[in-house]
Amino acid sequence: MKTRLERWLGRDLAAALVATACLFATAAPGAAQDSKEKKLETGRWYPSLESGLNITQSAYSNNWSGGDKGSVVWALITNGTLENQLNEKTNSKSILKLAFGQTHQQKIRSSGTRGWDKPEKSTDLIDLESVLRFTLGWFLDPYVSARFESQFQDVSDTTGGRSLFLNPLKFKESGGVAHEFIKEKDRELLSRFGFTFRQSSRKFFVDPLEGNETKTLTTNDGGLEWVTDYKTKILDDQVAWTSKLSLYQPVFYSFSDILDGLSVDELAAADFPSDVADYPMALDVDWENIFSTQITKYLSVNLYLRWLYDKYDNTVPPTEAIDGAIENPGDVRAAIRKAGQFKQTLSIGITYRFL
Repeated sequence: MKTRLERWLGRDLAAALVATACLFATAAPGAAQDSKEKKLETGRWYPSLESGLNITQSAYSNNWSGGDKGSVVWALITNGTLENQLNEKTNSKSILKLAFGQTHQQKIRSSGTRGWDKPEKSTDLIDLESVLRFTLGWFLDPYVSARFESQFQDVSDTTGGRSLFLNPLKFKESGGVAHEFIKEKDRELLSRFGFTFRQSSRKFFVDPLEGNETKTLTTNDGGLEWVTDYKTKILDDQVAWTSKLSLYQPVFYSFSDILDGLSVDELAAADFPSDVADYPMALDVDWENIFSTQITKYLSVNLYLRWLYDKYDNTVPPTEAIDGAIENPGDVRAAIRKAGQFKQTLSIGITYRFL
């Protein structure tokens, strides 16, 4: 019988190579064009920071016919980068992404009057990554990186309607080799491959239905990671396109033994798929694309696309009760996502560039 490592080496790693090659193919024709290479002055910081507010609003009177409902949708988005060629052999680059938005929906009450429902979260992201790359003049540059991800408000509690602040907390440390295929003023292509360690800290409500008492569980995993960052301008340089493709193949997970040890009867009792033990070790794919154009100095249009395949959310650990059964089967079932997830946001709003 093949081991789990042998199984994914034959299938998932091949998929990773194909996906990254496709992204390279889109950039390769432009790499041959004559263009001025972007040179960074040693020791100088190159910061960029912009923030935008997007708002969509509608409202209707109580006697409005047609059943339409008013709404207010807003989102505050901040993006920033900070790069420095510290010396001839060391490059530092950090990327920050912040986003939060809500939707307020009008509701027709039983009396026929209109009122506003409690606002619901529409977008939420905290993402900070720093990469230190050693530019030694070789074809492959050694690198180390660190990344922090979270969200401002966790509203995954569907039974009690409660929320948690900054949950979960996800940390990632990576090391490996990178190659910069393109480095121009408006076009960049950097790919890196290495080994990654991930840690997460997640709060759970002790009572699944009520109360605010929480417990914190931590997980650890590690594996191979391939990340490709691409930035260019398209449509006669009117639209800026930023793309990030991340492929992560876990090779160990701190709670694998619990899932591996479940019997057929225990799997059926918890309503788990028979092969759930393999889910935390499945290949993760995250492809993020941002298209933005500046209509006027302060007015911009942004299109955000993200496709994510994460068969099991490793920040949700299965825990054992005293009798050996799974203590949190509902949380584990909610962490299983057999199909890919897709997010699309199109917005127009006010954007201000600080740097």
